[in-house]
Amino acid sequence: MGTLQERLDSENHPNAMPEDIELTFSTLVDKSGLSESEVLKQIDYLRSEEEIDINERNNYSMSYVILRKGTVAYFDDKYLRLGWKNFLENVYDIVKIISAIVLLAIATSTYISNIIDTKKNKKEIQKMQDDIKAIKDSVNHTSKKP
Repeated sequence: MGTLQERLDSENHPNAMPEDIELTFSTLVDKSGLSESEVLKQIDYLRSEEEIDINERNNYSMSYVILRKGTVAYFDDKYLRLGWKNFLENVYDIVKIISAIVLLAIATSTYISNIIDTKKNKKEIQKMQDDIKAIKDSVNHTSKKP
């Protein structure tokens, strides 16, 4: 889209003919620096969005021109904003997954810590009960002696 817009900007004058602002497929590939398959994908998508037009010449060669809707999308940074939005959504999804994993790890460690503390507390309670019983037994023995 940028390559087509640059061509339009450089050749846009009152006497410009449609052929002056069109680019062939090979020229698009050369000037854009993209692979042929990437250019084809973008052409298909931009054509479906009605942002570029395809013209067929007499010798069956195709040429491409950006339409007004494409110019508006280009200057409004439509696809940059969409890309940024998708990037942020992907980051948000990753953060959600990581936070869920961290929360699961915290919950698991807390659960294990509580089990360990409960076992320790049960042992201490049992020891205290044994000590209390021993004290009661010794008090009972001393109180029964005449």
